[in-house]
Order: sequence, then structure tokens, then C-alpha cells
Amino acid sequence: MSYRKIFWGVVLVLIGILFILKNVGIIYFDWFTIWRLWPLILILWGISLIPVKDYLKLIFSVASIGLAILLVNQYDKTGYYSFGWDHHNNRIENSDDGEEWTDSSEAQELFQSYDSTIQRVTLNLDAAAGDFRISDTVADDKLITFEKKGTIGNYSMTTEGEGADREINLKIEDSKVKLHNKGMRVKLGLHQAPVWNCNFDIGAANIDFDLSPYKVEKLSIDGGASSIKVRLGNLNPITEVDIDAGASSISIDIPKDSGAEITTETVLSSRRFDGFRKAGDGIYRTDNYNTASKKIRISVDAGVSSVDVNRY
Repeated sequence: MSYRKIFWGVVLVLIGILFILKNVGIIYFDWFTIWRLWPLILILWGISLIPVKDYLKLIFSVASIGLAILLVNQYDKTGYYSFGWDHHNNRIENSDDGEEWTDSSEAQELFQSYDSTIQRVTLNLDAAAGDFRISDTVADDKLITFEKKGTIGNYSMTTEGEGADREINLKIEDSKVKLHNKGMRVKLGLHQAPVWNCNFDIGAANIDFDLSPYKVEKLSIDGGASSIKVRLGNLNPITEVDIDAGASSISIDIPKDSGAEITTETVLSSRRFDGFRKAGDGIYRTDNYNTASKKIRISVDAGVSSVDVNRY
């Protein structure tokens, strides 16, 4: 069998395995990482021209791919290759959940100060992979707090706007392939005064967002292979929820005194909508939808998923 046929078969298998590991959260990489590996094309082309047997070309090719991924993963910003797990000699401390994390390279805290003129906030979160929670309110002088522990990468926080409106962007900065991934834990705290519009881009993440203490005007979740758990309150007159997910587990808790409507487009998915009646093709409503002063409108577009909406 020719080297060309074997080689491209092996490459496709390796790429598929990488994406599976990324989707389940074992490793993390982005498209910029793939772009940094472009010199591999020259290396593999050169190997194909070497006058040796095909099985040797295959061995050299696989070794080159593995070495390139390893070097991209280990190359730090100072320009040196570092192959140790804790090459900065950081002190190890225990996190709240009993796991060990390095206190500088694996922990990060960010915040944005609160201004009483702020009335509406748009929060954009890139939740690449890991465990994300919103369960804590913050001190009166903080608009948002962000605490991260994990090895996937650090985040940047940027703020735009002035006066009554703000837009906060939380985005992962690092683009390394994490072969020694220990996961990531993120805890967010939000100020209760403003009205919140939340846009969450989720990869292979587990999110548990208790938004019941907040005035939520809109919640948008774009997820892949994710676990999504959201608890909503009734502090805003109308709350719009838009979920677009792949193979995910989705659970949404809503107050019983809020009128709710669900619009679904699901494929090969299980659905459980307690307290809802079918009102049309893919449309479900609570009995108090027309009379309730507070309303929640939920739109779910999901692939092979389980979707549960519970009333509390």
C-alpha cells in the first residue's frame, strides 16, 4: 500500500481524535493554534521526497506531527521551551473543591467597578471548556467579579460603553494545546442593580448559572457538547431565552408565577416540560401565560439533547 494513502488516512484519524478530545474537554485548542502548525506542510512535503521506504516515511511523518504539537503546547511567551509541569516553581495551594492548583499560572481574578449610573449591561462570555458558575452576588462597588482556577488559559476582560449602558467581554487569551489539562473552574458574581443581557458561547463546558437574583432581559447560550443548567427569576417583566446547542443536557428552572412559553426545534432529543400545554407545532405554554405580569419566553434549537424545563 502506498505511503500517500496510509499517510492521509492516519492524518484524518489524528485530526478526528483531536476534535473529539477538545469537544469532551480533555484538551483545548483553537484555530490560531492550527495556523501556527502550517510549517508542518513543508516538513511533510520534504519527507515525501526522501528516497526511503514508505513505512519509514510514515514513521517520520507521525513523529513530526507529534513533536510539532508538543512544541506549540510547551512554548511560552519568553521564547523558551519548558517541558516541566511546574516550570515556574509556583507554590501549590488547595482550592475550595480540594484540587491542587498553582497560585499564579492557574488562578486568575478580574473585576469591573460599579457605577450607580449603569442601568443595563451586556455580558459576552467565551466559555471554551471547563466548569462555569454564577451563584454569588458581589460587593456594592463591583459590577462583576471573575475567579478562575485551571490550566486551560487566562481570560481578558474588556469594557465598552459609558453612561447607562455597558458591554463586558470575557474572552480566553491563550491558544495553546493543553495536553496536561487539569480543567478549569470559573465563578462569576454580578451586581443586582442593572438589567443584564447575557451571551454565552460555550464549547465543551459545564455551566450552572443561578440567575434568579438578577434582572435578566435576555439570555443567549450557544453550546456544543455541553451541560447547561440555568435558574431564572422573575425580577424583569420579560425574559427572553435563546438556546442553540448540539449534543447537550439542558435544564431550565423558572418561577411558577411567571407565564412561560417554549418554542422548540429539536432532533432526536428528549423533552420534559412540566406544567406546560401544547399550543401549536413546537410551541408550549403555561396556563397563566396570558394573565401573568412577568413572562419568560424560551427558544430551544438542539440536536441530540435532553431538554427539561421545570417550574419551582
